[in-house]
Amino acid sequence: MYRKFNLVEPHFIRRFQLLILMLFTFIPVFSQPTTVHGKVTDQETGEPIPFVTILFKKTPIGTTTDSLGVFQLISKNKVDSIQFTTVGYLGKSFGIKPFTTNELDVKLKPDLIKISEVIALPNDAPVRRILKEMIARKKQNNPAKYPRYSYRKYTKWEYHLNNVGNKMMQSRAFKNNQNVFKTAEDSTKFLPIYFSEQLVYNEIQRNPSKQKSTVLADKTSGVGVLDDYEISGFTSALDMEVNFYDNYIDLFSQNFVSPLADNGWFYYKYFLADSTMHNGVKNYRIEFIPRRVGDKVFKGFMTTENKDFSLLEVDGTLASTSYLNFLKSMQLKSTYQFVSDSVPFFRRNQIDAIFNYVPLKNNPSKKPISLFFTQSAVIDSVSVNQEKDVILAKGNGKFETIKLPDSKDRDQNYWETHRLEELNPREKLVSATIDSVSQIKAVKFVDNLTRMSMTGYYDLGRFEFGPYASTINTNKVEGLHLFAGARTSSEISTHYMIWGGLGYGFRNKKFNGIAGYGYKFPTINRQIIKFSYDDKIVRSGENEKILFLYENALSPTENNLISQVFKRDELDELFREQKLSTSYEYEWHPGLSNKISANYIRHFSPEFYPFMRAGMPVDYVSAVDFSVDTRFSWQEKVIDDKFLRVYMNTDYPIIHIAIGGGKVFYSGKENYYGKVFTTIEQYWKIGQTGFNYAIEGGMYFGKLPYTMLDIPRGNETQGLFSYDFNLLNYMEYVHDKYLHAYLEYHLNGFVFNRVPLLRRIGLREVLSAKTMIGSLSDKNQQIVEFPSSISKMSNPYLELGAGVENIFRLFRVEAIWRVNNKSLLGAPTFGLRAKFEIKL
Repeated sequence: MYRKFNLVEPHFIRRFQLLILMLFTFIPVFSQPTTVHGKVTDQETGEPIPFVTILFKKTPIGTTTDSLGVFQLISKNKVDSIQFTTVGYLGKSFGIKPFTTNELDVKLKPDLIKISEVIALPNDAPVRRILKEMIARKKQNNPAKYPRYSYRKYTKWEYHLNNVGNKMMQSRAFKNNQNVFKTAEDSTKFLPIYFSEQLVYNEIQRNPSKQKSTVLADKTSGVGVLDDYEISGFTSALDMEVNFYDNYIDLFSQNFVSPLADNGWFYYKYFLADSTMHNGVKNYRIEFIPRRVGDKVFKGFMTTENKDFSLLEVDGTLASTSYLNFLKSMQLKSTYQFVSDSVPFFRRNQIDAIFNYVPLKNNPSKKPISLFFTQSAVIDSVSVNQEKDVILAKGNGKFETIKLPDSKDRDQNYWETHRLEELNPREKLVSATIDSVSQIKAVKFVDNLTRMSMTGYYDLGRFEFGPYASTINTNKVEGLHLFAGARTSSEISTHYMIWGGLGYGFRNKKFNGIAGYGYKFPTINRQIIKFSYDDKIVRSGENEKILFLYENALSPTENNLISQVFKRDELDELFREQKLSTSYEYEWHPGLSNKISANYIRHFSPEFYPFMRAGMPVDYVSAVDFSVDTRFSWQEKVIDDKFLRVYMNTDYPIIHIAIGGGKVFYSGKENYYGKVFTTIEQYWKIGQTGFNYAIEGGMYFGKLPYTMLDIPRGNETQGLFSYDFNLLNYMEYVHDKYLHAYLEYHLNGFVFNRVPLLRRIGLREVLSAKTMIGSLSDKNQQIVEFPSSISKMSNPYLELGAGVENIFRLFRVEAIWRVNNKSLLGAPTFGLRAKFEIKL
């Protein structure tokens, strides 16, 4: 709701307002507010301490430090002292001068005395006994254990830019839009960019596994893509995001060790801080701090009771973020409830985080603009162990999200009566300001760049220009190649899309282009039909099955900034492909979809690897091709926007199984062929480390030209690729039966964080291995002969790598060895490869 002001007020009111303004301007200096600002750091390490509680003594006025330990506190009342407290440090108090500005440089001493006192006792049996009981009863107390349960959940999300300075406020973009900036409790300015609240009813069943989320009400206000893209799974949130009963808390693509982890003693020091009686039950407060620097752990406290030893409350602040990029501070708060006085369950979760996207510290004393994120979820109407099964709209499905038809049209009265907690003053300000921010031209421009990075197209209104990655390219066949393309936007239609583009190669002096039409059916289940025509130069080995691994790619090649600039060989393994294609995609339920494709394909003889048969040149080979792809995933989060789908993440494997076949035409002859191939891919989190693997394999039946068989993806650049063989030349091997495996183990600083000299640099270790086996039948040469560069594989190919990630927070460099199968084309047996990547 917006408050409306009358612009035609009586003159005497305006004069009265001016008089009041003048009076306030000349108020004597003794009524100036008391201001205290400064920075809080660790006395021993000099590191800033976030989330320190700061209070004017004998008043409720307070604040907390930000991610850099900086604070500011203001009071109009007379105050003469201020205190600083936080878990793991000894508190401090300072005298201050009232009605003036005070600057403090506060250094807090780690609370080692308290820890040593606990250890100095005859034994630490009390806290160990309590923790042993809590861990032993984790399974029975974990709310996620029940075979069936349901609950209503109210969730709020908020993003805003912190520490906005005068330079930004007075910039050309915002000079005439000062009303969008709001004042925080510590008198700093912030810019709201997103606020959302949602009420859902969740039903979960373990065996057979079914999950259902019914969106009762949904209200979102966001700038650009934050508002337009519905993040399925994030918004409905079938999980609770934070569950301290788990050994690890998965947030922002990282695993953080829970203070209630089975091996918590390896990561934390605990001490019993207090015990109180409530309704005849004793409650214990256990405080925890990190055992060492460098682990992804928290400092804070948790409370439990001596009846069932279940969690009552947990408050944890991330102990250190020096090993993480961008995430500068994070605080988690969880409270639990008893259903029917005996069943432990979630009550409330809150996540507060601050992100600073400036990768290097250029001025530590200055508070940078940062992104503040908060999410809170409140639970009620809990029911456990129901007798009836969860009923899904699709009986063979596993999980689904259903939106009530009027969920986005709830009025203010509905929200006021159905919110499970009231909005605070800041949240009301943020919600009312978003629309104004969205209309600022500079914000629209930045939003368009964000969209372009996700979709490959720049929004021009009714049309979008792109894809940008194809605009300028160079290769040995085309030389300099320029391309201009566009597609219709949702301003023309939300049901259909038309796209096209035209390119020109200055060396071969030939035009090429693309054109297509797609229609998305207005149904609950995703259904899309497409028709397209492509005429372009492609690299040997490029085909649509690569997109089973590079699913979010705009083209069947991994984009790598370094590989575009630094090449070790000229790219000449190219040929012209014309393809007329139609496809129909149907999603049966989230996690299971089919795509049926029919194509007419023509491959023209490559300039540098010409088609030959019986000593005679072959101009081209054609094929009519049909295929059916089945895609499986589980609990995967995706972003849907009209025709765009971006796959976010899942902890489970993603599987593609495709079968197909067709007829190939060559030199006045023809024959039938068949094919089957599959891929499986997963990022598997192992504690604080991560293991990424992908396996692809398949076989072709009948006869095909080598360009339509499996050509293992090589790499003739200095760039590093995840699903390509980095020390393999293009066109070394061709297979009609093959199996490839790609393995990466990311240690995420597990070793480096324990080495004092390396700890502050933030480097991370990575190990890799890639292998393949394959075979090739000579019968395929009856269509076109194999190029002389191709050799048959006698032994499995293997390359191993060891490297470092997070160099300057932006680069990964890996040393790679080609262990066996020495290259006949001069590919190196050792090399350093690099990759530009942005990771938390």
